[in-house]
Amino acid sequence: MGKEELNESETKSLIDSINGLKVELSGFRSEMKESKRTVEIKIDSLDSRSTDCQFNPNVCATARRLEEHIKNDSGKAGRTTAIIACVISCFNVAVTVITLVVRGM
Repeated sequence: MGKEELNESETKSLIDSINGLKVELSGFRSEMKESKRTVEIKIDSLDSRSTDCQFNPNVCATARRLEEHIKNDSGKAGRTTAIIACVISCFNVAVTVITLVVRGM
């Protein structure tokens, strides 16, 4: 009979442990559901902001800064870059032509 009592106490302890785990698992599930809802709300908010920015650039801070930069740009830097690129390209063409002429002779 001692073994039966031991088995009964072990069984009761095991059942109590399982019930405790069920309660903890239930709490964990509810926390995960709440976390999932929060993440979904944040993602929806980001999606709507992105869509708003595409259709109305004035809403988007980056688009406003880019627009201000374009308005304030006098075009001088672009011209300078174009001139430098042209000089480098002409130099490369000249070197290529000279190399071909020297090898050909």
